[in-house]
Amino acid sequence: MNFEIAPKETEIQTNWEEARMYCFSLNIDGKIGWRLPTKEELNEIYESENDFEEWYYWSSTESNGSKVWFQNFNFGHLSSHGVKNNGNIYGRAVRDLL
Repeated sequence: MNFEIAPKETEIQTNWEEARMYCFSLNIDGKIGWRLPTKEELNEIYESENDFEEWYYWSSTESNGSKVWFQNFNFGHLSSHGVKNNGNIYGRAVRDLL
């Protein structure tokens, strides 16, 4: 992975826009530059050892104006039908490694 994952205690369960802004505003031990992962990064996290809940996680990848890709961490399903105002999906930040 060419990115680091924010600690579990920084997860937020909210709608897409709030999750996106929350990740962007994170400052963890002086580290900034956090963001929602792309759909490809989310799938890479799913396929690796991780501490994510067995639930849905937002990606930063939009599928159209009102929908965005999200990953199911229970069954691994990646879907483009996430409605942005759904407040029942987790957001977890990643940060590019320099």
